Amino acid sequence: MKHPKLLIPVVFMFLLSLNIHGQKDTKKISIFRDSLDNAYDISDWLINKRGVLLMPTLITEPAVDYGLAVAALFFHSSYTEKKGPPSISGIMGGATLNGTWAAGLFHAGFWKNDRIRYMGAVAKTNANIGFYGSGNAGLQDIEEVNLNMDAWIIAQQLKFRLGKTNFFAGGRYLLLKTYNTFEIPLDIPEFSGTEQSSTLSEATLKLELDSRNNVFTPTNGVFFGLAGTYSDTWMGGEDLYGRIGVTLIGYLPAGSKLVAGIRYESNYTLGNVPFYARPIVVLRGAPMMKYQNNNTTLLETEVTYNVYKRWFISGFTGIGNAFEDLQNFSEGKSVTTIGSGFRYLVARKLGTSMGMDFGFSQDDFAFYIVFGTAWLR
Repeated sequence: MKHPKLLIPVVFMFLLSLNIHGQKDTKKISIFRDSLDNAYDISDWLINKRGVLLMPTLITEPAVDYGLAVAALFFHSSYTEKKGPPSISGIMGGATLNGTWAAGLFHAGFWKNDRIRYMGAVAKTNANIGFYGSGNAGLQDIEEVNLNMDAWIIAQQLKFRLGKTNFFAGGRYLLLKTYNTFEIPLDIPEFSGTEQSSTLSEATLKLELDSRNNVFTPTNGVFFGLAGTYSDTWMGGEDLYGRIGVTLIGYLPAGSKLVAGIRYESNYTLGNVPFYARPIVVLRGAPMMKYQNNNTTLLETEVTYNVYKRWFISGFTGIGNAFEDLQNFSEGKSVTTIGSGFRYLVARKLGTSMGMDFGFSQDDFAFYIVFGTAWLR
């Protein structure tokens, strides 16, 4: 299951709120100006940042309503000191208008000149999510019901660079202990009653190729990911099941101002997968968990154009399908999306932008604050 993105930076919004108060304050804000064009820019600040950073965040995921989150990040070294990505530890907490809240600790480590990448997190969440039924077991006579998920989450991931290539291999472990409460009893055998507890214990092997020229705002290159997940009762999980995921993201510049991107994802399951661990279609404009089944596939394209200096506009469209099996692909729950957005090059030296996306689907609308690309991996 994928959870709301509670850590989307809004540093740019904070910087734009700064005002110049005469010549005496010039030195105080000079670190947020680019010497090339004198525009707002946080490159030097990020490159030399060390110590604690407080970061407010807006939550805009329609599945959990609007809200606010705050993270305290500790940079163990600066980018210039390490001559590469610094390791970061943090604590975060957030809440939304529908009563959803979450809090947790995390650490991202980049070791041995970025030959080893580690990420670990421990979190507690109490989420109220609109549940539409999983797959063909849809809800009758109602659009959705509220699903409260009271859960503890432990995640550990470790990846190794293969030689001097752009290939990474590694694994991830996920432990999710959850107590689920439905707003009303569901007349579906799989969800009889209103309450149930469950434990998810998964081990995943990952193989990735990443030739993108920038992790946050790519303009060229390819990301390919292949993941195989296994769970069984001897691991503490509910049942024996597996999952296979394929991700392909590519960027191709067309001239000096235009960049075309494409994203393809498919997820397939085997065995008795708990309903909340089944794949979901993740597209801008489609609420989380609305399009869910044993298998999912999606295709999304995006075009970005540099309209003026640091400003960019984009248009995107996507299609996804959540289906029971290949024989019943045409009977799956499908969604099409379309939208547009804008970006501002907030860190020129790091090639990183920030902005907003506005997405529509057949029945829904959502907007997102985005740091870099919407396809972060």
